[in-house]
Parts: sequence; structure tokens; C-alpha cells
Amino acid sequence: MPLLFAMNDKAAIRKQILQQRALETPLEQSARAQIMAQTLFSLSMYQQAKTVFCYCSTELELSTNEILAFTLAQGKTLCVPRCEAPGEMTARRIRTLDALRAGRFGIREPDDSTPIVMPTQIDLCIVPCLAADFSGYRLGYGGGYYDRFLAQAGDICMIALCAENRLQSIPLPREKTDIPCHYILTERQVHKAR
Repeated sequence: MPLLFAMNDKAAIRKQILQQRALETPLEQSARAQIMAQTLFSLSMYQQAKTVFCYCSTELELSTNEILAFTLAQGKTLCVPRCEAPGEMTARRIRTLDALRAGRFGIREPDDSTPIVMPTQIDLCIVPCLAADFSGYRLGYGGGYYDRFLAQAGDICMIALCAENRLQSIPLPREKTDIPCHYILTERQVHKAR
């Protein structure tokens, strides 16, 4: 869906996207997430990855529950984000979803006793977004957590999960510190960033 605000106004864009997302039914969100998970599992980047980093979704985001459970069942090393300080997060290895508890901002995360996985040890990063453009840039919640983390990750594959109706044909505003993803995965396509 095209954005109605000036493309350089991140706050206004974020507000509009959040309003659009709030209108979606749980059934729509669930069906979209299931299609995207099944598509992800079929990708060679996922199949070849030994260590996968994936966000833990909130109730309002595209659910990653199926991705987390399947990745563990496949015997891959699964790590998830843990907020450490404002704007800073680490990747923590989990062996069961029971290790997750509501943390900062109500996002599920493991406790501080779980092992840290260095960003350079990760093969595949699955990252959230409110919106994305065809260049792989994504609009997040404004905290900069993922951009700071991804800047340390080196040459690894990054896939953003984005609802098709929030994939923008015109460039989103970006900062010098923004890290583009290699692929945007929607319920209709896997788009290689250009």
C-alpha cells in the first residue's frame, strides 16, 4: 500500500504502517506468517544455514513461532535477540522455546545465562520490519537495535520478513547507519534486493 506521507518522515510513515497493521485480523496475520515460514524453509539459504538468528515476534508482528520451532527441530543452532542496553542487543543460543520469557518491551527473550553467539558465527539473519523497499532497506521501530547488530555481522545472508502490502516501490528514508537486507520475503514473493 502506498504511503501517504512525505518519504523523509520516518515517524509519520511508522505511524501509518502501525495503523494499517492494526486493521488486519488475526486470521490474516496467521495465514500470512504460515506461508512465509513455508517459503523460508524451501530456500537454499535457509537449508544450508547451520546457525540461524531469528527475532521473537510479538502478538502484533508477523509470527516467527513456526520458524523458531522448525529451526530447533531441524537441529540447527538457533539464536534469538536479547536486549542488553538501550540500542544494544546480543544473539543468544536457545535449545528450547521454553527458555523464552517476556523481557524489555514485552518481547520474548532468553535470560542472561544463555550463551552468546557472535554475529560473525551466524549464517542467516531473519529480521523484522514494519515496511521495506526493493533495495532491501527496512523501516523498524526506531531503536536501531538491528542496524547496530547487523553492522557487526559481516558477510552473512539477511532476510527481512515483510507483509506484501507494506513492501514499498519507492525508497524508504535511510540513514548512513542503516543496513540493507539481501532479501525481502513476503507472502507472495522472495525479492532479491537491488
